[in-house]
Amino acid sequence: RTEEESRSKRRARRAMASGGGMEVEVRVVGGARSCFVALPLHLIEALSRTSASGDLPPVLALDLRAAAGARWSLAWSGAASRSRAIEVAQELAECISLPDGTIAQLSVARSLTRADSVSIEPFSEDDWEILESRADLAEETILQQ
Repeated sequence: RTEEESRSKRRARRAMASGGGMEVEVRVVGGARSCFVALPLHLIEALSRTSASGDLPPVLALDLRAAAGARWSLAWSGAASRSRAIEVAQELAECISLPDGTIAQLSVARSLTRADSVSIEPFSEDDWEILESRADLAEETILQQ
């Protein structure tokens, strides 16, 4: 381990433990098949150390805030990124207007409102047919995310 990696990990642990954010870069990636983000290993380790049990929940809600005031809500389910950046699926990034290369503060979301329902509006007639024929699969997939 290099000295810079060690310092970075210590900063991440302190920031996450205090409830504050840690500066991160967003990398938009193609080919991802979920709306969950992938976190770099040093952030996963920092989050694990801030947990009383050392274990993290199966899904962790995250807040991402840019200096200009933009804010995004994200979720992580255990995936590790291939780089030191947070990796976000291209389709999700486009839907929430999250540009590649964004530098922002990442923190664990402290309070969440539970969704009572989810609405889907198919784009085309073909989408309606697919949704009607696979309604159970669509519902299960949405509820997992």
